[in-house]
Amino acid sequence: MIGNFFLLIGILFSLNFFSQDKLTIVGKDTKNQYQKTLKLISTFNEKYYGGFTGDSSSIKNNIFNFKVPNYNDGIPRPFRLLFKTEKNKVLKISDIFYISKKTNTINFDSDKNKIIFDNKNDLYKEKMNYEAYMQSYISEKNRLDSIKFSINERKKFKLEKITIDSLQNLYNTLDHYEDSLLLSLSKKTPDSYVIFWKLVQKFESKGYNKKYYQIFNNLNSSIKKSSVGLIFNNQFKRSEKIVLGSLFPDLIFYNKKVLAELGKKYTLVDFWFSYCQPCIEDFPKYKEIYSEYHDKGFEILNISTDRTKDKGNWEKIITEKELKWVHFLDENGVRAKQYNINKFPTNFLLDSSGTIIKKDISPEELEFYLSENLR
Repeated sequence: MIGNFFLLIGILFSLNFFSQDKLTIVGKDTKNQYQKTLKLISTFNEKYYGGFTGDSSSIKNNIFNFKVPNYNDGIPRPFRLLFKTEKNKVLKISDIFYISKKTNTINFDSDKNKIIFDNKNDLYKEKMNYEAYMQSYISEKNRLDSIKFSINERKKFKLEKITIDSLQNLYNTLDHYEDSLLLSLSKKTPDSYVIFWKLVQKFESKGYNKKYYQIFNNLNSSIKKSSVGLIFNNQFKRSEKIVLGSLFPDLIFYNKKVLAELGKKYTLVDFWFSYCQPCIEDFPKYKEIYSEYHDKGFEILNISTDRTKDKGNWEKIITEKELKWVHFLDENGVRAKQYNINKFPTNFLLDSSGTIIKKDISPEELEFYLSENLR
């Protein structure tokens, strides 16, 4: 079992502010057993953390020390811990926990993968109240996850598409139910940062949804006007520009306009990066579609979010896979992040005016659509 790779430890965190904008987190292994490097990581977009993404610490005198710069407010933010296994090849991630100026103690049990808060801590009470209210959703989510895990374990069996679609429909229904609970709870507890961060999580993983903004607007002005609230509001407003029916943003990369390269009839704008295996697996089918429909007015625009250090690999993949359509480099994914494009591949089908008519369309769906509309 995975748990056998880890030691049962309790970590006591104490917070000390040595300057106005630097937070020092001191972690103590109460069992004095975990001797590997421990890493503290941010949970969401680094903008919410003043650019912080993570910090590592080796044990010294049974103490772990982490530094979080630019922490100049009292807003609770979610973090996670990463533990190395005995083989040092796999990392185990902790549950989400919150750190703020008021956080005094946090116990961590890596065997159970749970953060155990001091029951006198306000964040602990808020988290427990949230989970109690969402219990019906949590129970059903656990049940579906168990079914999905069982299906994935049967890799030697070929699953019919109807089985996969049925499971996805159940998840979609459950997701709507979660939204309705959050909407109701946000009215009851408008001062909850736990609800706010859950909203950020859903937005970053699922993208634009009008109901998310309804939930956000139910929260107190102290949250909405906070530094993290303003970031969320800005991100949400930007994401409105890439919903169905909207004109695709006039992005420019290296003085080259995306909308200037539109096809005469339809254009697929595909966000990817060179180490994204699902992205690369779509290319053979896209090549067939491009060969069939390019002369009829169809174009493909690839926008890579590769890091600066991976530019060579980006160019290599384009050459090796013989991708003859138009390519753009959104270096380090700067513009993609601005529009909350966090999963890959993400694609948009545009008409001749640049209006978004489809989003996240599969190669099979794309081929069928073009066969019906580019005869």
